[in-house]
Amino acid sequence: MNKLLVALYDTQGYMKALAEYFGKKNFLLDSRLFTKTESLNDFLKEREPDVLLLGQDVDRTGLKYLDRVKHLVILSEGDCVSEGTEDYPLIFKYQSAENILKEIFAILKEGESKESGSAGKVRGQMEIWGMYHPYHAPLTMQQVCPEQEDSVKRCLEINMELLTGEQHGALSGDDRGLSEIIFYLKQKNERLALKLRQLVQTRNGMDHIRPVTDFRDLYSLCREDVDRLLTVIASETGYERVIFDIGFLTDTVLYLLYCCDRIYIPKAQTSWEEEQADGLEKLLVKEGLEDVLESIRYIAV
Repeated sequence: MNKLLVALYDTQGYMKALAEYFGKKNFLLDSRLFTKTESLNDFLKEREPDVLLLGQDVDRTGLKYLDRVKHLVILSEGDCVSEGTEDYPLIFKYQSAENILKEIFAILKEGESKESGSAGKVRGQMEIWGMYHPYHAPLTMQQVCPEQEDSVKRCLEINMELLTGEQHGALSGDDRGLSEIIFYLKQKNERLALKLRQLVQTRNGMDHIRPVTDFRDLYSLCREDVDRLLTVIASETGYERVIFDIGFLTDTVLYLLYCCDRIYIPKAQTSWEEEQADGLEKLLVKEGLEDVLESIRYIAV
């Protein structure tokens, strides 16, 4: 998923605070505020925004290139529908900027196809977990889900560590794994689900995908790769839960953490580790990903 491109057109001055809030969500959004028709027209001539947010009072007769806008959304002052806005989704403007953004995501979600991926945490009934270990050895599944009832779920674990050794479990003599899956992702190969099934190995009753053979493969991943991988696993493999064992941090990993329903992190044991955990939380806030903090569960090791 690329950043959503959101344009706001405001002739009355009430979208300034909303635009400032969107600017803080720069990990998810690229937002532009326009106050003049000419400037907006010049922008639409060159770009195709995912969303154009207009006030209900805006006169659209002078606006050009509206056919280049994927979703035109009206900020409404109430339940009354003005003439000419009947065909567009309405969002009540007298609410928090956070709620307005959530409603925009909901509108986008309704219009996206199954294969297009998601701007949020929507993958049907499949759970997405992350085990992120910035300073400890990887967490074990026994530490993360000791409950006996969790064993009934069809679960796939994907090793996303940069460097691994025998302690991470050589599953067999076949060293093919995530590197091959990444190759299929980059090629947009339609046989990705079949390749996933071919590369699955089983250990301690759980299916696994072996780590990359070259750490650079992990750094090549982009958000679109993550979206496609999650969509294929959810729709074509039958797994009820996918768990990513993550040992590094990039913009793409931040997006993967954003997609996770749960994130398990070893509980800090030293002051240095506490600084690392605090640094991660501050980074999430800085990137506009405060919601991710609610998914984090610190595990004593």
